[in-house]
Amino acid sequence: MGEPNRRLPRLPNADKPRPDESVLKQGGADLQNGWLSRHGNLTVTDDRIVFVPTILDTILRAKRREIPLDGITEIERWPNAPGGMAPGGRRPRMLIHTPECVYEFMVGDLDSWIDSLERVYQRRVAQGKPHSPKFTREGYVNLLLNDE
Repeated sequence: MGEPNRRLPRLPNADKPRPDESVLKQGGADLQNGWLSRHGNLTVTDDRIVFVPTILDTILRAKRREIPLDGITEIERWPNAPGGMAPGGRRPRMLIHTPECVYEFMVGDLDSWIDSLERVYQRRVAQGKPHSPKFTREGYVNLLLNDE
């Protein structure tokens, strides 16, 4: 299948989280696609993930990014296991796969973010929105999300 595309799509700035949207989780994040990392805030709402770069990164031409939850095909922890070693000493990250590209986010509590996204999709399925991406990680169990 080859190496996944990590080149960000050339799109206009996305809308910031709107007042009518429910913010389910947010926090600081780095978007690591390409040679220049972008620092900012990552927000998850009922229908999308929004990345808003810092003012300085916006001056350096970073764009606001939006990932519709219905467009995500896989959410991957890299490396897959919490104790795994990343090649080249790189920090662990969350990879969000879409048909256009793979977004690389470094977030403060990686497994908490992936847990939260799993829970968001569980809520969406309960609301009648059947799309749910594949979650890829190993050696990690959150007892709060365990059905047993």
